[in-house]
Parts: sequence; structure tokens; C-alpha cells
Amino acid sequence: MNTTLTIDDLYTDAGAFDEQKVLQALRSKVAFTKTNEILFLVDPSKMTANEAIILYALSKKLLKLHSKVDSDIVTTVELADKLKINRSTLGVTVMRLKEDRKMLISADGGYELPTFKVEEALSVLASKSE
Repeated sequence: MNTTLTIDDLYTDAGAFDEQKVLQALRSKVAFTKTNEILFLVDPSKMTANEAIILYALSKKLLKLHSKVDSDIVTTVELADKLKINRSTLGVTVMRLKEDRKMLISADGGYELPTFKVEEALSVLASKSE
């Protein structure tokens, strides 16, 4: 069967991801407040910076999917505040995530976990789970 593609299929947030897998990955690690803030149930300092950033970005992506937040874009200021990661560690980790194409730079200067990388992000978290 031949499916017709449109330009919309080429956007980084196009397509679907397995929401149940994301929920399973987030379960027992994060919670959402009534105002849609992301709270870590596991101390982010007990994770690698890579894992903490991916976990936070997946949380934002899920909130955006359900129209709970306007954007799934994360900024280094937001990540430093929420994850309590040293800025130099944060900068190096974000740079590596960009180089690995797990995070993309958004037009407004933040970073995005593209939909087509959600499965890969889940694999990173699964390989480190208990």
C-alpha cells in the first residue's frame, strides 16, 4: 500500500510515538503537578546528565502531546534549574546530544527531542533502568 506523504510529514514533531512506552519509562521517575510542572521522583543527581535531560525532554513531549504545555522545547536555563546539573556538565551533555542528533536546536534557541528519536531515547533510559 502506497501512502501519500505531505510536507507536514517532514517536521521533527511529525508522526507518532508509542505513548505507553513513554508512560512506562516516566512512571516512578517523574510526576506532573496540576500546573503541569515536571517533578522528579528520583533525584536527578543519581542519574547521568544524559538520562536526566532525556527524561525531562520526554516529559515535556508527553505534556505537549496532551496540550498541557505550549511547547516541548527545553532550554539550558530550564534544564539547569529543574535538573540541578552543573552548567559545564549540562553544556557538554547537550552538545553531545546535539552531535548524536538526539536533540535538535529549535528556531528559538532551545532544544527539542524530535519525535523520530523517541524510541532511541527510550532505549537509553531502558538500558540504565534497574
